[in-house]
Amino acid sequence: MTIDDLIARATLEEVVLRYCTAVDKLADVDDLVSLFTDDAVLDLTGLLLPRYTGHAAIRAFFTQVFADMSHHMHILSNLRVDSRTDESARVLAYVTGMGRSRAGIDIQVYVYYDLTLRKVAGDWKIASFYEAPKLPMPESVGAVHNKSA
Repeated sequence: MTIDDLIARATLEEVVLRYCTAVDKLADVDDLVSLFTDDAVLDLTGLLLPRYTGHAAIRAFFTQVFADMSHHMHILSNLRVDSRTDESARVLAYVTGMGRSRAGIDIQVYVYYDLTLRKVAGDWKIASFYEAPKLPMPESVGAVHNKSA
């Protein structure tokens, strides 16, 4: 692995970490959406939730998530750059996600992310985001998020 490979990996990992941090803050939807390309796809069908295309749809989903949740915490592991060119990359990662809804429903999930990132004006952005379970999903996910789908 070259120095350039290590720098690229760290740069791509930073995008995923920024995503997790933005979701965990539950405060700034615009900051979160800025991590996505204008035509991005947020595909949550693996979680039995919808697929969202474009900034407006992604913003609407996370606006509702931020309204529904009082706490979020994501723990990222097993991050791997599966492929990379100068303009695009595929990043895979395991995530443990935890949260509490404002209604007092606790959620804990064990999922994986399958992301395609693309360079836009020199910055890496999420172009495609797929999330699915590594372990069975708790009913609490649907209890909190299906009403906002």
